[in-house]
Amino acid sequence: MSPTGNRPFENHIGILTAPEPRRAELKPIALVCDGECLGRRLDLSSHPLACWLSRQRRSGWLLESMLPEIRLLAMLLAARRPRARPTPPRLSDEADWLAARIYLLRLEKVEMAETENDVLARANDRLRELCGAGAPQAAACAAVSPQPVWLLAGWAPLQQAVRDVGGTAAMAANSRRLRPQCRQRLDALLPLFRAGAGRSGLQPR
Repeated sequence: MSPTGNRPFENHIGILTAPEPRRAELKPIALVCDGECLGRRLDLSSHPLACWLSRQRRSGWLLESMLPEIRLLAMLLAARRPRARPTPPRLSDEADWLAARIYLLRLEKVEMAETENDVLARANDRLRELCGAGAPQAAACAAVSPQPVWLLAGWAPLQQAVRDVGGTAAMAANSRRLRPQCRQRLDALLPLFRAGAGRSGLQPR
């Protein structure tokens, strides 16, 4: 069953790298990647995503723009790489963003086209480089049906279904319910970034 037809789940607190007493059942989750897509445009109203989003009445989707921890983690992952000269127009690439989504949303499976499997491999590699052998990793699964490029479908160990009437207001409300998990998981990673900055001679803030 496609994850886009199901509702996500709240009460998501937990760190994947820590032992869990009981394995939670994987549930479908759908993320509108407006944080990455719209972040590259100045005229947001002309982006096709804006028009598409205004027509959606799905229940339970999440809005990336309401989860700023995803953008921050993508930027932190990009900052770990050697600095290129000249500076590229985009510091964080698609693998940085996918790695941030995998970690913060606790994604264990993601729908990927075969042509995108290399992006998933790089995202998993970056989490391994940061967290070590126990890093969370996501597996690819074939897409059930074609999806817009700005919609990520996956599965995560979530609980307690959210009931809403759909639309962007409900998506925003669902995203706000998920923010405590994202904050907690990002906070758990910050010491690793500070340690890496210290080894490279940079002074962490």
